[in-house]
Amino acid sequence: MSADLGVGPGVLKKGASDILKCLTPVQKVDLKDPAEQGSSFGDDEAAAALVTFCATWQLGAQFLADSAATLAGGLNKADNNYAETDEAIRDAVNSVKSDLN
Repeated sequence: MSADLGVGPGVLKKGASDILKCLTPVQKVDLKDPAEQGSSFGDDEAAAALVTFCATWQLGAQFLADSAATLAGGLNKADNNYAETDEAIRDAVNSVKSDLN
């Protein structure tokens, strides 16, 4: 049994759009330059720690962006399914009405 989404048509599409809008700054995360500047510290351990930190955050940001994009795609698909179902129901009701007349 499927659960009621509790939202009207278009709300899911708006949510997907909002998620994609939030991803714009994440797509610009590039920590390569700061990581390369670690050697200027003069401390190999600090430089290595900065490289590791930047690489971890870079991968984390990409993972979150990919996950959010997948979620947005799912919301768009759900919204399309919602709209197609509404249209099919309207067509069925109109067909029954015309048969009754």
